[in-house]
Amino acid sequence: MTFKNKVVLAFFAHPDDETLAAGATFAKLHRMGVNVHVAIPATGIFARRNIEHAHVQKAAYSTLRADCHLALGILGIPPEKIYLGDFADNELDKHSRLELIHWLEGIIAKVKPDVIFTHHRFCTNIDHQYCHEAAVVATRPGVNQYITVIAGEVPSSTGYLKPAQWEPNLFIEVTKADVEKKIRAMGTFKGEARADPHPRSSEVLQAYSKVRGSDGGYKWGEAFMIQKTFGAD
Repeated sequence: MTFKNKVVLAFFAHPDDETLAAGATFAKLHRMGVNVHVAIPATGIFARRNIEHAHVQKAAYSTLRADCHLALGILGIPPEKIYLGDFADNELDKHSRLELIHWLEGIIAKVKPDVIFTHHRFCTNIDHQYCHEAAVVATRPGVNQYITVIAGEVPSSTGYLKPAQWEPNLFIEVTKADVEKKIRAMGTFKGEARADPHPRSSEVLQAYSKVRGSDGGYKWGEAFMIQKTFGAD
């Protein structure tokens, strides 16, 4: 699979999901000159409304958006290519699927991606599942719309449901520098990064990159599942 001369859209539920699933790949695509956009519908804040005062939520909301821009900037993605929604974190099921689908379709109409990276169908997190379903519907084939859909793994979510049904069939080679950018980007999300041996720790993320690289015959890599693709190019 080639990404040259393609437009890529990353569609992940929360800030940090895109970094965990494909941060090193996006850093590589930036180096290649690929046009990468990121769409994140849920802010990761408002599900805490029952335990935080409104002014605390508002400050956290602003901080999270700033952290997201900083993290994606490390991966080479500028603010004008980042689309943040106001859907409720961990409560996407309180919104209709149609609402999420329409939100994504609006971004697809603007960006016109050739490839979408999104969540795996059987992620434990309900928001991740909703995003996968929305991506499948929003990219249904039509005249002049043939969008490849690729699912990534989010450590601490994709593998928690056993059996995980996670069987990657796409391995992307990255460099150690790409992985280091991914780990630096993850470090900007102060409330999400964890200490070793948590799956979101820098040590385990580096180990993932070695294992997934080894799975594909590379020194460093990230793994994905192809949901659908088209054509011979």
